[in-house]
Amino acid sequence: MAPRRKLKGAQAELFAAVCHHYINQAEEDCNDKPDRVPIFSHLSRAQRLKLVADVAVGMLCEDEPLPPDTIQHNSTYRAIIDILFTALEVEIDTQFDFDDAGEDLLYYDEEDSSSVKRTEQEMEDFTVKQTLIEHRAEKNLNKLKKGKDVGEFHVDEKVSTPVDFMSATHDLMKIFAGGPVSKRERDSIRPLNDDEKAAFQWRRLCDAALQEDTSYDQGFQDLFLLCKANFDWRCQKLDKWYRALNLLLDTKIMGYGSATDNALILGEVNYKSYADPSQLSRIKALERNINLLMKVYASSWDPKLLAIDERRIYAVCSDELYAGHYHKKWVLGIFEECRARGINFKEPGKNYQARLDVFRDTKDDLMEGCEYAFGSYEHEELEHIQRNWTPKEEGPTELGFLQRTCSGPGKPDPDFAFHHGFCFETKNLQSCSRCKAVLYCGRECQVADWKRGHKNVCARLAKERKDKEKIAQMAKDG
Repeated sequence: MAPRRKLKGAQAELFAAVCHHYINQAEEDCNDKPDRVPIFSHLSRAQRLKLVADVAVGMLCEDEPLPPDTIQHNSTYRAIIDILFTALEVEIDTQFDFDDAGEDLLYYDEEDSSSVKRTEQEMEDFTVKQTLIEHRAEKNLNKLKKGKDVGEFHVDEKVSTPVDFMSATHDLMKIFAGGPVSKRERDSIRPLNDDEKAAFQWRRLCDAALQEDTSYDQGFQDLFLLCKANFDWRCQKLDKWYRALNLLLDTKIMGYGSATDNALILGEVNYKSYADPSQLSRIKALERNINLLMKVYASSWDPKLLAIDERRIYAVCSDELYAGHYHKKWVLGIFEECRARGINFKEPGKNYQARLDVFRDTKDDLMEGCEYAFGSYEHEELEHIQRNWTPKEEGPTELGFLQRTCSGPGKPDPDFAFHHGFCFETKNLQSCSRCKAVLYCGRECQVADWKRGHKNVCARLAKERKDKEKIAQMAKDG
């Protein structure tokens, strides 16, 4: 599984924007660790930034080799796609935060996306299912901690689950049915003000990238050319963006390797993974990969070069002039050198190789401040920054496992008028003496939970919690 070709034009501009966006996301520890890409997401912040820089250079700079065909670089490429998905989701959720963005630009899809409300019985079934999965997951986690032998993880190419081609084609056709948005309609959209440009920033970048997918590639049929997608940058349907961008940046770019590596790269680890015995060898394989990668990186990490990979991403991918306090001299130096060489630093989508050359040529002369994170403000304590950035040599022992909490409603918080009805206590929990599947922090929460519904499912949980095969199937079915 590795990229087959470089990105160019609007597709390169989109990819560069996501990599540049990642600097801030990583520093703020916000939406920077995609759940579906566990190897990438469990590495240290500094290591993730190095990998993003490696992949950005390999995908964008014409004289550089493509990113190495390693599990960590392939995971990083996939993580960048998922980070783009999150940016789109946030943009759509917050588009009304821009006061001067006109509602006339909102494009409403005719599909009915309204959710169907669950019945009381369906809610009860769902609660029982989730409780059984969490209970079995915790049991299996404890077995792993005690050294249970789960064998080597391997996906047999011959018996791995095949893609349902007809189903996949049907899903893809949802973004093509009815034909593309006409040139006349696109041309009729009025000019945007600054607020509107910001409100639709990611969708406009994505739309431009889709519009450049105009030629056949790797045997894809004419009907899968994304310039013919039936929506434009005004679309608010996330599933359409997901399908189109997966086709553009994953299916049409990535060359898929072994089924085992692919299974390690993509797939969230959660309670369901632990509840399914067939997934335990995958979890252990992920832990081994993560531990090895962390150990190798930690041994070579230099705190004096803490921000070197943030600078590399910025130099290649940014179209903005900004920097934290300790990096102003470096940014101005890069900008002046680019101007001296005739490189327009603020022109997106071009000059990636030339800008990388400038970074390399000036790196040693502009080292001042590199021990601080790129966004560090004046007087921020260096010791505090580096303590938070120093990479660990070992990964987590409970990969993707969220600690279970009390099942009771908890006590109302006097600081909040609204009581959420959940207790988030995690310490000194005791299981229900009858079903042994739910946990409580004390008698008060247990009595309250009994009255609000546990009495209706306790006997059922007690009967079903030992049915390992049934629970494993529940976890597989999602």
